[in-house]
Amino acid sequence: MNKPFNDEPVEVLVKKHLTRAGTVLDLRLKYIGDAGMEYLAQCQELAGLQELNLERNEITDAGVIALADSKIITGLKVQHLERNAIGDAGAKAIAKSPVFSHLAILNLWKNKIGSEGTRELAQSINLVSLDTLDLAQNQMGDEGAKALSESPTLAGLKYLEVFGNALTEDGKKLLKECENFSNLQTLVLE
Repeated sequence: MNKPFNDEPVEVLVKKHLTRAGTVLDLRLKYIGDAGMEYLAQCQELAGLQELNLERNEITDAGVIALADSKIITGLKVQHLERNAIGDAGAKAIAKSPVFSHLAILNLWKNKIGSEGTRELAQSINLVSLDTLDLAQNQMGDEGAKALSESPTLAGLKYLEVFGNALTEDGKKLLKECENFSNLQTLVLE
């Protein structure tokens, strides 16, 4: 795979970028794609992984589904997936998978998640530990804002970013006046 910032196979990237303690892997801008995600999901070296940065890696729903099915990576607390091509099916995989049940931070900025995927995230019993959720520049619209505002499980959020989602004033109002977000300290709408 020859990409602008990476010409090394994912196996080499893991060896180079996994911290000594084995808890953090930063593969930002490495363009590993879905095949790389399949490798990560099965990589025994990642059993203790807590933070995974996969910003801008050409990851689609298929790659997220592979990670969501991992039997090895089970303790993630921080997941960066911004600037990929993840849609509703990927959001659903995150919402349904126990792999993500320890997440405190989930960054999905600038993907392709619509109202359906947002609804799945908002109703997920696996994401109850989230305190930071970035869904900026997706495609959730007012339906997604409504789903978030009615979420029974995201009450612990302290930070929510949703700008660039074609929200109308009604959608913004739903989030601003949401009583479920009693811990929310920062709401980024614009």
